[in-house]
Amino acid sequence: MTTQSLISDFNQSTTELLDALGHFSQEQLNRVPFAGSWTPGQVGQHLLKSESGVPELLRGNTRVADRDPEALAPVLRSIFLDFTTKFEAMESITPDELPKDREQLMQALQSNRDEILQLIAASDPDLLILDFPFPQLGELTIREWLTFLSAHSRRHTHQLKKMVPFLD
Repeated sequence: MTTQSLISDFNQSTTELLDALGHFSQEQLNRVPFAGSWTPGQVGQHLLKSESGVPELLRGNTRVADRDPEALAPVLRSIFLDFTTKFEAMESITPDELPKDREQLMQALQSNRDEILQLIAASDPDLLILDFPFPQLGELTIREWLTFLSAHSRRHTHQLKKMVPFLD
């Protein structure tokens, strides 16, 4: 994928995510739709927690990839766009039980994603990020991190859309 198409996909995933979160009222955002589920606000907080360190990674240590810089992109898509598989979030990115403010959450997600885009625009997308090996996959390139961010947010956008009938 070209860098521009990856950025376009990332922008589209951001729009879809914020539209899905924006569908819920403040009250609905903090209500559990069905047993065993997070609230829509917790889904948003999980995404924010999982993405909030990415700007620091993009400012961190990198090196030229000694492999195809998109080699792990199909793997990331297959993992995160398989909606039939349920995952347990790592403790560090598990949302808390506190009520979420809809506007603050959406603004924080947008702001963090805007910062990510600015940093990517100033970077070589084929570089490997060295400061945080992705669990079970190892070092990802900037392209692959962007693929992860888009696929992960699409996964949770799908989850949010499934909540709508239970909260409307």
